[in-house]
Amino acid sequence: MRFVPDNWKPRPEDINWAMEKYKISCQEADRQLEEFRDHEFRRDYTDWNRCFRNWFRSADKYDLLFRERQPWKPEVVTEKMKKEDQQKWVEDMHRLGHGGSAKSAKS
Repeated sequence: MRFVPDNWKPRPEDINWAMEKYKISCQEADRQLEEFRDHEFRRDYTDWNRCFRNWFRSADKYDLLFRERQPWKPEVVTEKMKKEDQQKWVEDMHRLGHGGSAKSAKS
């Protein structure tokens, strides 16, 4: 059995991908990261970034992602609001020592 290596950090682009694709909040992305780190895998992986993306795919497949009560509507949520939410998540992860950089989310 294997856990995620202590030195592995999620890439901001993978977090942004999950938030946009699955319409989840920063808090849900953080919750999924915590569960991913605590999970005991049956085998060793060579690409933890790919494994992390697959984690979100499985969570979506089995309806394990917490989404907002109201549907995420593009006409209500502006691109600026999405970027601010993603930026806050990256800053929180950086502050908590989980990696990512605030500059990466701005570009």
